[in-house]
Amino acid sequence: MNTKKIDSRIILFFSIILLIAIVSFLIQFFKHVDCNDVKYYIFSDHSQSEEPVEFYDRTPNAKSWKWDFGDGSNIDTRRHTFHTYKKPGKYIVTLTINGECTHTKELVLTDKYLLDKLGTPKIITSKVITVGQATYFNSISENAKTWEWGFGEGRGVIETSSNPVYTFLTPGEKTITLVINGDFSRVAKKVIYVHPKVIKKTNPLDVTSYVYEKNAESFSLPRGSVKKDPLDDMLQYVPVAPKNKTQKDSITPIKKAPKISEDQFEILLNKVAEGSKVKDDFADFLCDDLDVPVVKNDKDLLTFSQLCASLKGKKIKIESIRLNKDKQTNCVKGINISYKVKKYLIWSKD
Repeated sequence: MNTKKIDSRIILFFSIILLIAIVSFLIQFFKHVDCNDVKYYIFSDHSQSEEPVEFYDRTPNAKSWKWDFGDGSNIDTRRHTFHTYKKPGKYIVTLTINGECTHTKELVLTDKYLLDKLGTPKIITSKVITVGQATYFNSISENAKTWEWGFGEGRGVIETSSNPVYTFLTPGEKTITLVINGDFSRVAKKVIYVHPKVIKKTNPLDVTSYVYEKNAESFSLPRGSVKKDPLDDMLQYVPVAPKNKTQKDSITPIKKAPKISEDQFEILLNKVAEGSKVKDDFADFLCDDLDVPVVKNDKDLLTFSQLCASLKGKKIKIESIRLNKDKQTNCVKGINISYKVKKYLIWSKD
């Protein structure tokens, strides 16, 4: 009897120990961060100094963060933060997650003032502008060869000279835009106000010099029978040309894709793999051409539609991505991507 009781207690004790070990293992497993699956992003509108740069981490199971921005500033411990660099140059950004995973990325920033001097033109115009009055515009820009002016009245680009003359049709606030050399990444803008046309008062009537009309009797016709106007008979034989509908000249605006960085494009592709995005969500960035060529892992050539189909439902880690864009329309015309797929806890090229 005593032997059986001791055996059952020992079995119960080891069962409890085993259960605690299994629970501890599961807790550690789900809290563990895969250092090869770290996902953090750096966003910058123009990649220039004195401009806020956004830092954001989306690594699963991440609990603590240490951002070293590489410029000697204090360590930032937030998951989502912003930082402004005072000077241009190359900076090595280091992120440490949960005190064990460390990743670095190089950030290159140009000089803000140099970019404005060389890239963005300046618009010069009159201080007082009135409806119906010819207004002269001019621009200051280095190495400019082409100009595209818009005057904020919904007519698109209507002037292509360096110093155009434009007459405003309506009063109100107008936004003047200028693009030089077809570079839509640096559009110059200037807000002006167009005053309504002023109607000047005429001189008051000089009664002393006014000549009064003659009496009505002087303009009366002699009495007699009503006669038909011979012009009515003649107009019956005059041919009338058919009315043709005039077609207004219209300039079809060039469709331009919205701006998107390679980091933002990478986030959308990860959402395709998760199943929350589909290929049609990229239509605006690809200008409705979902069959642009994609070079995958430096060896396979496929279309963007085929890439989205192959990513769906997989655990992926994008190592690098490069977007080939059209300079005038900003449309993505080609993609180079390198990524790995996780199969049976092992990362391998797809």
